[in-house]
Amino acid sequence: MSKTQQFLTLSLLLLISRFYDVYTTYLYIPDLKGETNILVRYFGAGWTAVILVQTALVLLLIYALYHYLFRFKAVQPEQPGLSLKEYVSYLHFGNTHSFARLFYALPTRRKVLLPALAYVASGTLIVSGFIVGSSTSLLLCSELYRALYRMGIPYLLYGIIVSLAVYFSTRFYRQLYAEHLCKRKEE
Repeated sequence: MSKTQQFLTLSLLLLISRFYDVYTTYLYIPDLKGETNILVRYFGAGWTAVILVQTALVLLLIYALYHYLFRFKAVQPEQPGLSLKEYVSYLHFGNTHSFARLFYALPTRRKVLLPALAYVASGTLIVSGFIVGSSTSLLLCSELYRALYRMGIPYLLYGIIVSLAVYFSTRFYRQLYAEHLCKRKEE
């Protein structure tokens, strides 16, 4: 698949999954009472704010996807034989021994942040949008599922979303690392 096809496919899937999630939510709770969305629950946002934030989020991610697919070139280290952790550390901090800092500090090399956001957030939102939209659809049509939902399904859904983010993060860095190893072998 070409980069253009990839960009169009991911952008379309992102739009569809976000619309599916928002639309099924509207069908299930048009007044947003009991909605678990952070904007609604903690900030009291209504539909206008939810739609504006979703639109801004989708547009930002489409821009980030464009940047990732058409403009991003990872800075490659000169050192041979780096492990994946050392490689990721190099990408973000310019050295091979700062991997743990990713969990508590902003990277000093920020050129990889937008592409990482594009890859991780778009993948996570596409998959989770379809999962959450399907969950909400089940809430609309199944009394059994509504009972199960009250027993803790939202926590399961949050766990799935976090797991997806970890999966796409790992996949992003493994792909860059594999490209790095291929280039090192060619040299």
